[in-house]
Amino acid sequence: MTFRIACLAAALACGGSGFAAPLLSKDELKANKVRIEEQFDQAQSRCKRVEGHARELCNEKARGERDIQAAELQMRSEPTIENDQKLRLAKAEAAYSVALVNCKAMLGAARSVCRDDAKSVFESARAEAKLHQEVVAQNLNSESQVRERTARADRVAQAQFNAARERCEMLPGEARTACLADARQRFGRP
Repeated sequence: MTFRIACLAAALACGGSGFAAPLLSKDELKANKVRIEEQFDQAQSRCKRVEGHARELCNEKARGERDIQAAELQMRSEPTIENDQKLRLAKAEAAYSVALVNCKAMLGAARSVCRDDAKSVFESARAEAKLHQEVVAQNLNSESQVRERTARADRVAQAQFNAARERCEMLPGEARTACLADARQRFGRP
């Protein structure tokens, strides 16, 4: 059981989400929400066919899948750091709730150990989601700083090119042409 929980934690850690997916229109968003609820209803009807612990486990898996799909849909429609964290937390909570249902089938100390393992995996996944949010925020901040520095360097290079071009314009004939060609090459301008 502990091995399965560890594998589940590893899967959650690797299960990233991309910010590059195209945004959804309102109609697509609404249609996908309806589809998610229909799938959930179908899953719950399948769960009614089984009894006892299996039914509880089936219902918990269906709920978790619905929550994950809803979080993924939100992430696709509005890719933000907060929605990425919500998706990661939905995955962690779904795994935790399924693990707790699995633990109910155990007795005594095994049940307690199973619950503790599930709780520690869940807490670890929550901490990782928070850490990932901080890392993404730092990366976005770094990218912003790089863009600002690049823009500043481009402005400086353009000003230097303009100054060199003005100096070249003062030269006569062939010297002007050679000077302009040299300035264009030096500053990477057409």
